[in-house]
Amino acid sequence: SGFGGGTGAARLHALKYAGLPVEIGVRRAHRALVRAGLRDRVEIWADGGLKTAYDVLRMVLLGADRVGMATMAMVAIGCTICRGCQLDTCHVGITTQIETVEEALAHGLKRFVPQDLDRAVEHLTRFFEAKGEALRELVAALGARSLRELRGRVDLLYQRDHLEELDLSYFFLPVEEPEWLKDTSAHVLRKPLNQLTRTITEVVMGAYGEGSRKLVFQEGPVNSTDRALGAHLAGEIARRRLYGRGFDAEVELRFDAGSVAGNGLAAFNLEGMKVVVEGGAQDGVAKSAFGGTVAILKGRNPYGAYVDGSVGKSFAYGAIGGLLIVEGVADSRFCIRLSGADVILGGEPERPLRDELGNLAARAQAKGFAFEYMTRGRALVLGDPGPWICSGMTGGRVYLRHWPEMGLTEEAMKRRLAKGAKVAVKPLDLRGIEDVRELLSAYIRVLKEAKREEKAARLEKLLEDPAQHFRMVEPVNQQVEQGVSTE
Repeated sequence: SGFGGGTGAARLHALKYAGLPVEIGVRRAHRALVRAGLRDRVEIWADGGLKTAYDVLRMVLLGADRVGMATMAMVAIGCTICRGCQLDTCHVGITTQIETVEEALAHGLKRFVPQDLDRAVEHLTRFFEAKGEALRELVAALGARSLRELRGRVDLLYQRDHLEELDLSYFFLPVEEPEWLKDTSAHVLRKPLNQLTRTITEVVMGAYGEGSRKLVFQEGPVNSTDRALGAHLAGEIARRRLYGRGFDAEVELRFDAGSVAGNGLAAFNLEGMKVVVEGGAQDGVAKSAFGGTVAILKGRNPYGAYVDGSVGKSFAYGAIGGLLIVEGVADSRFCIRLSGADVILGGEPERPLRDELGNLAARAQAKGFAFEYMTRGRALVLGDPGPWICSGMTGGRVYLRHWPEMGLTEEAMKRRLAKGAKVAVKPLDLRGIEDVRELLSAYIRVLKEAKREEKAARLEKLLEDPAQHFRMVEPVNQQVEQGVSTE
């Protein structure tokens, strides 16, 4: 991502003074990969302030495989680039939970136009079709049959102006593959990183075709090279349901103790799918989940102890449905943009908090920036939620463990809120008590299914008085000052 881009919630100093042009990064990455003999095994994705078909072509000529446009796509559906996405006051109905003119008036907006989704889709389709047509014309003008043929062809670029002020000759230097790569005596073959996820789909769909309606796929310990497990199956099920072929089976994917599933486990998980890992998983678990259950549990090691149960970055990113559980700890960006799912972080502190030591994230059960931009859903945290939580949160509820003996006091919770987070830490209300009981009971049920009776029994004691053991964090319903209205 180049410095020319940035979200509408980015701070002004970051937009103006942070980062480098995307061209520099793309060219350096391309050259390094070619010299290492890895160019055909790694894709380079480029974005950041790109607007035209010519911008796309320039990135490809420098070495990019894929190019993204975000701001222009937002403009296509009505964004006016007022750079207030974090305020929940978007007057064109894109980055807000406001759905009606009446709600907008209650929030203090002077003007509000609800999103017309059909029109937005039509505009977005036209935008990318026009960009594609313009790009095809440019590719044809260069005498190529496809855009891929032009990757890394810097010989087709030249410096047009500012010749006296800037020396950009670095961009046009040819790069040669290493000599050993030219040796054709042996071609090393490796299994694709998505082989297992495709195999799962084939096996499950084969059994479904034979009439089975309750399916359990069990696999020995998987590792980080087994990526997107379950995601391929979710896509196939979604296509069947969308296009009338139907899929009415219940599917459970189980990965045995010692597993550390690769990136993208259970991404886009659907209702009727249950994914259980005993061990851990890397980044992007349950990304954009629509439903079902995903549980990352501790696995028993050779000495009989239960260990790990942890996940990497961005667990449940943008998840809109389902029950998503982590028994251990989570890396940063836990539940960023959570949009409706139920989430439980079961890791607990082993000793009392010592905030005076600083570096809160190092000892927390979530490593920072949890629940950023959360818009809907429920989350239950049994340990330390980590620093900088709830930035830009505009909806949903987070239930935090109140455990003074371990230092998890209301004061400690408030210290963990992001600066400027428009949320409040409160005692549980009646709805909160019901939410905690429902979420905690679901977690206990999953633990019992995994034969974790001792831990389940200990947690059941918290059900007796949720109001004593938990506090809730929810957004503050603020009236927006007219001075910051996004008209």
